[in-house]
Amino acid sequence: MEIFDQHYFSVNKALLKSTGLWPYESRRRKFCIRTFINLILGVFVIFPQLVRIYNYFGVNMDMVLEHAAILLFILTTYLKFLTSVYYEEKLKVVYDNIAKNWQAIKDENEVNILSQYSESGWFLTISYIMYIVIAASAYSLLPMAPVLLDMIDPLNETRPRLYILGGEYFIVDNVEDYGKVYAFELVPAAVTVWLICAVDSMYAASIEHCLGLLAIVKLRLQMCTQPSCDSRKDVSYRLIVQLIRLHKDIINFTDILESSYSSSFLILVGVNVLFLSFECIIVLTRFGQTMELIRYSMIMVGIVVHLFYLSWPGQKLTDLSIGLFQDAYLNEWYTCSTRAQKLLNLMILRCSKPCQLTAGGIYVMNFSNFAKIVKTSMSYMTVFASFR
Repeated sequence: MEIFDQHYFSVNKALLKSTGLWPYESRRRKFCIRTFINLILGVFVIFPQLVRIYNYFGVNMDMVLEHAAILLFILTTYLKFLTSVYYEEKLKVVYDNIAKNWQAIKDENEVNILSQYSESGWFLTISYIMYIVIAASAYSLLPMAPVLLDMIDPLNETRPRLYILGGEYFIVDNVEDYGKVYAFELVPAAVTVWLICAVDSMYAASIEHCLGLLAIVKLRLQMCTQPSCDSRKDVSYRLIVQLIRLHKDIINFTDILESSYSSSFLILVGVNVLFLSFECIIVLTRFGQTMELIRYSMIMVGIVVHLFYLSWPGQKLTDLSIGLFQDAYLNEWYTCSTRAQKLLNLMILRCSKPCQLTAGGIYVMNFSNFAKIVKTSMSYMTVFASFR
C-alpha cells in the first residue's frame, strides 16, 4: 500500500481518512468520524430543513422549493457517504488492485505510462478540490454581505439576514442570534464539501489508474506483433497471454467499480435532474434579489460541473476500451504464429464490447447522456418561464 503514500494518491488517502472512508483505518477511528458525520448531516441538517419545508408548505411555495433544493443537495452528499460505507469491502478490493498493479508492473515504459495517468488523476483531484472549495467558500461568504453593508453603509433599519442553509433552528431574534446560526451552519457546509471532494476525487483517480492499465495493454498489443519477436520461441504468444490476463484484470477492476458506484449513480443522476430543475426555477424567481440570484446561479453551475466531472472519466474509459478493438485488429497480426492469431481473435471479440460505467445499468456515464440531462433541465426551466 506504499503507492497511496506517494503524491499520486496521498491527497485522496488523506481525504478518505478524514471522512472515515479509508477502509484500512482502525474501526474505532472510523466509528467516531462516521458517527459525527451522521449526526451533522442526518440530524442537524436534514431535520431542520424538513421542519422548514413543513412550516412553509401551503404558505410560501417559493420557499418550499428553495429548501427542497437544499435538502436534495444534502441528501445527495449523504448518499455518497452511505454508499461508500456500504461498499467499503468492494472499494477495498479496488485499492488492493491498484497497489498490486504498481508492484507487478516492472517494465520502464509501462511504469511511465502508469505514472502519467496517475499524475493526471492527481491533477484532476487537485483541480476539483480547488474548484469545490472556492465555490463553497463564495457561497458561504455571500450571506455575510448584508452584515458588512450594515457596518459600511448603515440604513435606518437592519438589512434582512441571509443564511447558508436556512434550516429551522427555533431562534427568537434573527439579528442577535445570526452569528451563532451562521457559525453552526458552517460546520455541515464544510463537512458536505469535504465528503464531495473525498468520494468524487477517489473515483476519478481510480478510473485514471484503469485508463493507465488500458494504455499498457495497447502498448503490449503493439509489441507482440513486432517482427523482432522471435517466432521460433513464439514470444508473441507469451506476450499475448500476458496482455489478455491484464485485460481480464482490467475488466474485473471496472466491474468492481461499476458495482460499487452504480446504485449511487442511479439515485444521484435522478436527484441531480430534480435538483438542477429546482435551481433553474429558483433562479427565475430570484430576479431582483442580487445576492440570492448569484448564490443560486453558482449552485446551478456547480451541479453541471459535478455531473460533468462524474461523466468525463466514464467517457474516457469507453473511448480507450473501444480503441483497443482497433489496436487489436489494425496491427501486424499476420507475423504471429497460428495459435497467437487465435488468441488475438478472442481479444478482438472481447474488445468489441467496451468497458462502461453505468447508473444502475440504465444510464451510461458519458458526455452524450450528460448533455441530455442538462438539455432536459433547461427545457423544464423554459416551460416554467413561459407561465410567469
